[in-house]
Amino acid sequence: MDKIRYKREKHFYFAIFGLIFCLVGFFAIVYINQQVEIKRKENILRSYYPENNVGSPASEGKAVETDGAKELYENNENSSGANSSQDMDNNNDSNNLPQIISTIKAYICGEVKNPGVYEIENGVRIIDLLEIAGGQAENACLEIINLAQVISDGQRIYIPSREEIGDSDSLFFTNDSNDYGSSTAGPVNINTANSKELESLPGIGPVIANNIIEYRSRNGSFKKKEELKNVSGIGEKKYEEIEKFVSI
Repeated sequence: MDKIRYKREKHFYFAIFGLIFCLVGFFAIVYINQQVEIKRKENILRSYYPENNVGSPASEGKAVETDGAKELYENNENSSGANSSQDMDNNNDSNNLPQIISTIKAYICGEVKNPGVYEIENGVRIIDLLEIAGGQAENACLEIINLAQVISDGQRIYIPSREEIGDSDSLFFTNDSNDYGSSTAGPVNINTANSKELESLPGIGPVIANNIIEYRSRNGSFKKKEELKNVSGIGEKKYEEIEKFVSI
């Protein structure tokens, strides 16, 4: 009986030791597998971020994320600074460039169907503005006007009638150029003519031409031709001599 009892106790202890050994082996295997998995993940992280190979995977990932964010911020700041400086340079360059006027305004009146001030493209000619204004009236005299002339900003174009030209046809139509604004081709516009053009009028010399320009500068444009009588040096007789050769 004692031998049988001894054998049973021996087998019991062997079973306990065997169970403990199995548990220790199981936990050892689990631990080893975890370490292998951690090592594998570290190698993966190192393959993506070779410059950060020190420390734990979590700290490496955080460091890489921080450095990446910092680099992205610095790049954005540098790019924005470069863009702003480039914009300033572009603005300075644009300020230094001459401003190109794309549209101008001109006034057309007289023997035209729809007289008025029109906003037109820069470089438009009188013939184009005349069409925009509806065309000439039936009694218009276009022969003395240079329809091919390019219009300038603020210019006033007057279309005279044939009755207004009267007996001066031979004077106005002798020049083939028909440049409206000179005494040989058309009436002189006393609101826009320079000194040389004014001197082309009968009996008008440099002094009176200068007086006309000074009067125009002080009082503004002539509203009617009779205002020439207010200019120093032009009386009733001289006005009658030049009245048919001028326009406003």
